[in-house]
Amino acid sequence: MKKTIILAAALVLAALILVPALAATVETGNGAPNGAHYNLNIIGVPKEKKGDGVMDNDGHRIFVKLWGADTKIWLVAGDSFNVIDADGTDGSARLQLMDPYPGDTTTSVYKIYVRALGTPGGKMGMTTGFLDEFGNYWYSLESVNLTRSTGQSKFTDKTLELTTIYVDITADGIDNPIRYNLFDNALYSYFWDYDNSGLKLLQMRFYVIEA
Repeated sequence: MKKTIILAAALVLAALILVPALAATVETGNGAPNGAHYNLNIIGVPKEKKGDGVMDNDGHRIFVKLWGADTKIWLVAGDSFNVIDADGTDGSARLQLMDPYPGDTTTSVYKIYVRALGTPGGKMGMTTGFLDEFGNYWYSLESVNLTRSTGQSKFTDKTLELTTIYVDITADGIDNPIRYNLFDNALYSYFWDYDNSGLKLLQMRFYVIEA
């Protein structure tokens, strides 16, 4: 009887120890995992901000036009996540990201989840790309495309589309795209090309994967 009680107690204790480790990977009702993360809101506005409070941002928001021209969100590698230039209504913003594939890493060291919020009907598209040494823009063949529908909006994992560029940069006439990692030394200036069609809010979450 004592052995049974001791065994049961041991199992309960083991379960309690494991819960915190598992909590970071369990999805919540909105589709995103539990755990610490960096929030980024891309906010669609009807007119240019023109410096009206933009530089007083909190490092978690970028403004883009609600309708119209694309915004290039230029990406800079750093040791943390932070908005450097929040005003994308002039066509250009700047965001610091951790390198998703440092060294010889083949799997991203963080996950990116996104969801569309705001008035139903708005939609957006976002594509990774880079600017080469000759001033040519190259765009990935894969994009993130979301439409705000009615009801609860859930997060989806878009890590691959937002941390790699699937593109054919050869001029041999053969369609043979290659997947490059964001901040790959073989390429140059990196960006997300954001095309907004009435979406008021794209919410993004970045979850660093603990080793």
